[in-house]
Amino acid sequence: MNKASIEKKVNEMETIATLAAAFLLLYFIFHKAIFVLIAFTLLVMCLLFKKIASRISILWLGFSRVLGNFNSKIILTLIFFLFITPIAFFYRLFSKNSLLLKKDDSLDSYFYSVDHNYRKNDFEKQW
Repeated sequence: MNKASIEKKVNEMETIATLAAAFLLLYFIFHKAIFVLIAFTLLVMCLLFKKIASRISILWLGFSRVLGNFNSKIILTLIFFLFITPIAFFYRLFSKNSLLLKKDDSLDSYFYSVDHNYRKNDFEKQW
């Protein structure tokens, strides 16, 4: 056996073992014996029927990939609309024109002059 096929089989066994552990955790939460039976069946199938274990692993990993893509979009959307949008709204409401985006007729120029003599130390630790 080459290294890639060994790693694939190990990953499949890890996936099945994780699913079995999840069912055992469900047993401890809900105290239903069916969860122990499912966990035991998964572990026995993993040891005896390699193709079934491979199919279960592929299905589970595919489902988790789809669920991860879906959840990340929902969570990021909620964070944007519930946190970032109100912060931006209140910042615009209560802040001054810090970026000089609004026209100010009292200014002759928007050019901001910085009178600073640069030394060697300014470039050594920039951050």
